[in-house]
Amino acid sequence: MTALALGLGLALLLISLGLLDGGHEQTIAAGVRFGPGHVVIQAKGYQDSGSDELLLPAQVVSRTEAFLQTPELKQIVRGVSPRLLATGLLSSSANSAGVKITGVNPQDEPAVSLIPERIVEGTYLSNDKPSGVVIGAELAHKLEIKIGSRVVLMTQALRQPGNDTKNGAGEEMQSTLLRVSGIFRTGLQAVDANIIHLPLPAAQALLGVPDGQVTQVAILLQQEGASPMIARALLKQLAGEPVEVLTWRESIPMLAQILGLDHAFNYIMNGVILAMVGLGILNTILMRVLERRYEFGVCKALGLRPRQLAVMIIGESLALTAISLALGLALGLSVNHYFATSGLDLRWIFKAGLPPALVFDPILYSRLSSNRIIWSVSIVFAMATIISFYPALKAARTELPDALKAL
Repeated sequence: MTALALGLGLALLLISLGLLDGGHEQTIAAGVRFGPGHVVIQAKGYQDSGSDELLLPAQVVSRTEAFLQTPELKQIVRGVSPRLLATGLLSSSANSAGVKITGVNPQDEPAVSLIPERIVEGTYLSNDKPSGVVIGAELAHKLEIKIGSRVVLMTQALRQPGNDTKNGAGEEMQSTLLRVSGIFRTGLQAVDANIIHLPLPAAQALLGVPDGQVTQVAILLQQEGASPMIARALLKQLAGEPVEVLTWRESIPMLAQILGLDHAFNYIMNGVILAMVGLGILNTILMRVLERRYEFGVCKALGLRPRQLAVMIIGESLALTAISLALGLALGLSVNHYFATSGLDLRWIFKAGLPPALVFDPILYSRLSSNRIIWSVSIVFAMATIISFYPALKAARTELPDALKAL
């Protein structure tokens, strides 16, 4: 029973860490694809001000794309997409709403963003439809429009830094007629009710932005762990340019903070689980030692020293621990393998509806690394070894006359 309790503790720890890491990996993957990617290049100061007037020079965009096409980086980089961001007013015959305009290259954006994968009606943008627009399901419901409907997008021409704006060119309102080619649904109200995608040339013409200039270049990588290395390489490549190169932790700080808090909470819960298992093991081993006082008394009468008694108890505990670790690994790795292949379907748990934080993917897949396994086994082994010291000390201090009277 003691071995089973300790094994279950290890199995629960492995399952918890596997689902934690898998959930975080999926959250990051979805978060960066709804946001600016693993690494983003922006004009210096854009992260703090969010000003639409801060644009990347055309030479920075071309240098970035050429650098990321080198053979060494092509194996790391999954996709690169320049984007032009602005705000505007989208109107239909029924209603109007403020929107966040995102001008994209139709051939580049699907490799970086999740929105092209979340189309529920119609199709995503294409070069064959220069006046097409893709909108969210909530926005389509508010404007009472469907596929093929015509909408008018109105916005203010961007004022270029350093240009003479006395003639008011930067404050001129512009409008264009667009046709809805696709409707997407992500489950995120902030995205479905505000974001629209239109071809980059159309957005540049509407906003009066010269060809080649964009707000940001979003970069998606094969592995999230390569983000700092790619950011450093780009900073070195673009040295001297008025740009900022940010990893997703810097460009989406709220996501990083949420994941950090989740990590801390899960570590606390794992600590509570291990503490409860440890106390149960201590109680079992201690009771086993107290019930064997006569045996220890006989051993002492035959000449066994207190240190030898303590070593015997610790040896028994270590043998028990080894059996426990084998049971825990077998159970924990088996369950993790199931969750890694089939996943944990959260729709079954949250039958009334998924919470907003889980709308990215209702099926959670486990991701358990070898470092996590080694760390978990080491923690449980150390805990079981330390716990055995007190019962061993009690056995070593067995008094001979009282122990023999116990019979």
